[in-house]
Amino acid sequence: MATYYGTYGQKVQYLASDPASPQNGQVWFNSTSNLLKVGVTQSGAWATGGNLATARGFLAGAGTQTSALAVGGQIEPGDVTAATEEYNGTSWSPGGNLGTARAALGACGTQTTAAAFGGGATSTATEEYDGTTWTAGGNLVTGTNFNTGTGTQTSALCFGGEIPAFVTQEYNGTSWTTGGTGVPSYRRGAAGAGTQTSALCAGGGEPPTATSFEYDGTSWTAGGTMSQAREFTTGAGAQTSALAFGSRGPIAGNWTELYDGTSWTTGGSLATGRGCVGGAGIQTSALAFGGEIPSGRLTATEEFTGGPTVVARTVTGT
Repeated sequence: MATYYGTYGQKVQYLASDPASPQNGQVWFNSTSNLLKVGVTQSGAWATGGNLATARGFLAGAGTQTSALAVGGQIEPGDVTAATEEYNGTSWSPGGNLGTARAALGACGTQTTAAAFGGGATSTATEEYDGTTWTAGGNLVTGTNFNTGTGTQTSALCFGGEIPAFVTQEYNGTSWTTGGTGVPSYRRGAAGAGTQTSALCAGGGEPPTATSFEYDGTSWTAGGTMSQAREFTTGAGAQTSALAFGSRGPIAGNWTELYDGTSWTTGGSLATGRGCVGGAGIQTSALAFGGEIPSGRLTATEEFTGGPTVVARTVTGT
């Protein structure tokens, strides 16, 4: 009968704790947990960041991992907030309040030049942030909520939402116009990434879907399919290097997937599974904050670092 030692020429290590930096394929027995483990390469990992001051779900996010905005959201059912918080890579601090408190809105841009739009009871309102205060911008053509936002303050894209059909709207910093079509069904709570002329829409809908679509500034075309259907999920990054994370409902909310412009692969899991979460950043340096679980809203923030990472996995059947 073949043995591990006979096959690989080395013995299984007995260790009191998992190695701090395991190697891919390394096998050891954890004598504290009585589990056989192996080092496995995964695409990126999440680490704990500073907590939001206000627990909330259905919020919007913008900016980068070290310079992010958390905008609006729901504190409790029927109780929404106008609060904005700013993240510096370590902790959150108060920013200027939205002119109108609302949840289920979209946002895009940077910490000092952001736009927030939609939300509430299918609002048409747009507000623009200068790093200190929010001011009114041009109204959406079609009011929406549970919508997704990508792009910049002067070149924004709003798509999806809880409306009868999938609607795309484009902003030039002054006014909105109707954009292209091509997504076959409406998408509430879809993950979004990219720019006004190179965007990604993934998951969302009711019932939830696993499909994704790519926008070229004129029309949407089918992209890769995620491993499972997701709703109230969140995205970050670019059309060809995107990250999607979190979900609400029976599907585990700790999931992460990465997109390369063609196909999706699994990434490291969020420590706290949740949906309706705020997001910011790029595929290799993203931020997840707030969100909700069945028992309520969260303040938890997690930071994603992309690239191959070796993690300890328990060997099943032991």
